[in-house]
Amino acid sequence: MKNIFNKSFILLGMLVILSSCDEQEVTNDLSNYVSFGTLTGGRDMATLAFDVSENASSTVDVKVIASETKSSDRTFTILVDDASTLTAAYTVPSTVTIPAGSNEGSLSVSVTDDATLGFVTQTLVLSFEDEVGVDFGVPLTINIAQECLFNQVQFVLTLDTWPDETTWAIFDISVTPAVELFSGGPYVNPDDDFAVLTFDYCLEAGSYGVLVNDAYGDGIADGGFTVSVGTTEVINSPVTGTGSSATFTID
Repeated sequence: MKNIFNKSFILLGMLVILSSCDEQEVTNDLSNYVSFGTLTGGRDMATLAFDVSENASSTVDVKVIASETKSSDRTFTILVDDASTLTAAYTVPSTVTIPAGSNEGSLSVSVTDDATLGFVTQTLVLSFEDEVGVDFGVPLTINIAQECLFNQVQFVLTLDTWPDETTWAIFDISVTPAVELFSGGPYVNPDDDFAVLTFDYCLEAGSYGVLVNDAYGDGIADGGFTVSVGTTEVINSPVTGTGSSATFTID
């Protein structure tokens, strides 16, 4: 009877120790934790969408949240990750401060619309510089694109081995005479051989025409062009002879 009691007591003691270790592990995980966004749910905000006004600079405020408050200010270093694809001009503060008596700070990220910022999303990835005693959350990916108040239109042109023969234009045919809106080419031979070129525009409702010319008159072998409005492809055309044309309407 005595042996059974002793074994039971030892087993109970081990369970208490193991339980204490688990609780301490969770407590340490939540202590001095700093992340972008919010601590509710998954604690981290991994992505943020941000549209930049045309021909202007736009700013978004990014929250930085700590799991606990402190009696003094806390300043953390912000890094821009090499995984970022944003080519437009931007400003990111090098540090962010969480004031004393609070668990929340913020930093303002500014992006300027220029010739490199279109309607296709580019990314700016932010992270914290490692610091002893602080457990930081995952990096924040800010998805950035030029603001489109109308309809996003994508024109894709596939060239052949003679890109120097190719020119193209997009027209507004809602008016008479038609107005040329965008154009391109000829391209460099052989640097642009078999290139797939993508152009993104923001167009109002109306009727539009696309014309792709081939100067030699033998078309674009195994090439052609497509036009998509949003996620819907509205034109898929080869280029034959001296050139091909197509029209599309945006309601």
